Amino acid sequence: MTGYAIVLASGELERVQAVSMIGSIAAASETPVQVFATMNGLTAFEKETVENGDFDVAGPAGYAMLESDGDEVPMFTEQLERAKNLGPLEVYACEMVMDLMDNEIDDYVDVFDGVLGVSGFLQKASDKQVLFV
Repeated sequence: MTGYAIVLASGELERVQAVSMIGSIAAASETPVQVFATMNGLTAFEKETVENGDFDVAGPAGYAMLESDGDEVPMFTEQLERAKNLGPLEVYACEMVMDLMDNEIDDYVDVFDGVLGVSGFLQKASDKQVLFV
């Protein structure tokens, strides 16, 4: 295994935040990470959702993150950007979901390294441990 491939299929803030934390720590440790945002996981990255803070929240930890000023835990978008400067982290948007939602890459916050279909992501993930969130 040479790193992690994280499939982010949930748009719940707690899960998206967890993926950004896991990815950040791994990248800072020089462990390659590739995140594939698909299904509802991709919705959390929409510019409008991020700007309005209109996230799906599962419980008290998510509400605490939204009420935080970002000092305790930076928002997932900021955390992913920082992680890219620390180590090998790549984030990809799911092409199929973008097509279904009639979205372009410019509709999302600027954290993506590209757009991939499932087969493209699986090729990139072939030597990594896959985590599904």
